[in-house]
Amino acid sequence: MASGTGPRSSAARRRHWESIYRTQGEESLSWHQEEPTLSFRLITGVSTKSDRVVDIGGGSSPLAERLRRAGYRRTVVLDISPSALGRNRTRAGGPATGIRYRTGDLLALGSLGRFDLWHDRAVFHFLTSAEDRKRYVDLAARTLPVGGHAIVATFSQNGPERCSGLPVQRYDARGLAREFGPRFAVRTTRGERHRTPWNAVQPFSYFVLERVRAGSARDGSRATPRPPGPAPSIGRGAGRGAAAGSEGGRRPIGTGSA
Repeated sequence: MASGTGPRSSAARRRHWESIYRTQGEESLSWHQEEPTLSFRLITGVSTKSDRVVDIGGGSSPLAERLRRAGYRRTVVLDISPSALGRNRTRAGGPATGIRYRTGDLLALGSLGRFDLWHDRAVFHFLTSAEDRKRYVDLAARTLPVGGHAIVATFSQNGPERCSGLPVQRYDARGLAREFGPRFAVRTTRGERHRTPWNAVQPFSYFVLERVRAGSARDGSRATPRPPGPAPSIGRGAGRGAAAGSEGGRRPIGTGSA
């Protein structure tokens, strides 16, 4: 577990990330990716184009635009930084049908509404406080119906201990299952060696979780999470857009960035 904590107040978190996005270009952001290939592939593997998708801490990532091009029309990008969302709109070429942008601090929100798929690349691992992690999981559980999916990407256990001046919490499948159980079950784990814009390697782990009824036979509470490896076919039906796309630059909302 990382020592120390990040900004504790919503205002401090917003200042932290606004300062980064106002003063640094994409080439200076370690989490930046031009192509969100793995995120795209995992999302399209467990969803349909009519599903409601929320991209947590989407920042300036091209993921929402990639999904829009693939036919998704109900995507919301949530981020604490207005400047980050401004970059995202510019990247998409202005207002884009099928993408909505919402400014807000994840840890301060009581509700996001209902979504079918929750995507987070590099938000959760900035939550070094057990209280903040519980808030996050509670909100995800309120947001997704039983049968919905959360895709959560964090630094792997051999990944960096800090990012953007903040401590992080690193995870394997067993550790993440402890945080999300019993309302979520880890179904798939994938590893990624992310290369920063300056070609440094950061090991990430991607976890596909299913929203389940706590205590049900499907909740996975007695099962051992699958180790990292190639993702099996996890679509809810055949022909649901499992083509590769891109693995976009992500950064957390209201906590930190990868």
